[in-house]
Amino acid sequence: MQLPRRLSFQINPIIIREVRTRMRGARPYVILTAFLMLLMLAGLGIYQLMLQQARFGAVLLSAQVGQALFKGLAFFELFLIVVLAPALTSSAISGERERLTYDMLLATPLRPGQLLWGKLIAALSYLLLLIFAAVPIFSVVLVFGGIDPQSLLKTMALLLATTITFGAIGLFCSALLRQSSRATIVSYVLVLVVIGVPTLIASVWGQFSTPQGQNPPPWLIYLNPFSALISITTISPPTDGGAMPFFGYGDPLSALPFFNQLTPGVIWYGPMGAEVLPIYRGTLVGYGLLVTVLIWISSHLALPARRWRPRWSDVAFGLALVLLLAAAWYSRSWWYVEIPAQLQPPFMVEPAKG
Repeated sequence: MQLPRRLSFQINPIIIREVRTRMRGARPYVILTAFLMLLMLAGLGIYQLMLQQARFGAVLLSAQVGQALFKGLAFFELFLIVVLAPALTSSAISGERERLTYDMLLATPLRPGQLLWGKLIAALSYLLLLIFAAVPIFSVVLVFGGIDPQSLLKTMALLLATTITFGAIGLFCSALLRQSSRATIVSYVLVLVVIGVPTLIASVWGQFSTPQGQNPPPWLIYLNPFSALISITTISPPTDGGAMPFFGYGDPLSALPFFNQLTPGVIWYGPMGAEVLPIYRGTLVGYGLLVTVLIWISSHLALPARRWRPRWSDVAFGLALVLLLAAAWYSRSWWYVEIPAQLQPPFMVEPAKG
């Protein structure tokens, strides 16, 4: 007995076509194999650096090895997402216009919203495959300890949300501009603005605050995925006010100055010591709202004429946005980070004598 046509579940045909086209031939499987090999080599390199420090007399615990491996692999994959996601979607609409096939897509029964979601998921499907294919490599970290499965699930949720968000940025630029090259450039500029500007302001906040030395507000870096990842992977920051609070003793990643610029606003110092703020919650909420707004605007930009004419689909987008805002408001005690009063003043450490 067949279900009625309206009740039958149908996958977006854009996703089916793009996935079948992308997975043809040996190239996608070679790229997948190379990505997993690079990820394993990165983990092996971090492990060898940890062993090298142990050979020079440093006290090395198994938990420290697990934490270092987890941080390195997570940041490597997050960096890959930030770089590839806009590039994969910035030609989704503009590329169809350049090939003069966009009019045929508009002639199909698909609505602009379905067309955009199909293009977004289809463009990011291969990147999502890379993310989930790396889960077995991440689970090896659990053997060393220092990382609980909850942190692994939080990291995967952040990677997934970052993939969709930065892919939506590229899709927005693709719908806004008619040339793929310009859309790619503008999408990377927006990515740099989202990541670089808050990081720069947070790093110099203490120099221009009154009084000087104040910690930057956590909401300033909500949209920075790297700072959000630090809030997940930082297990126990030192309370001695060291210059590198993100890294534990003997961590080989402590030599990279880039990571140290991402800690302001994540790790706060006060009279009671150091505290890791869970800003990743605000990141997930902010990404959900940002994706909804970008897809809404892109659905209008994708129309060939009368772009800003009200449509029935606007009611659905508006209702979804209202529901998200209501959910964010009622759950603000979970995701909005409020700094305790004892952490407001800067944490000053006297230099060691002798």
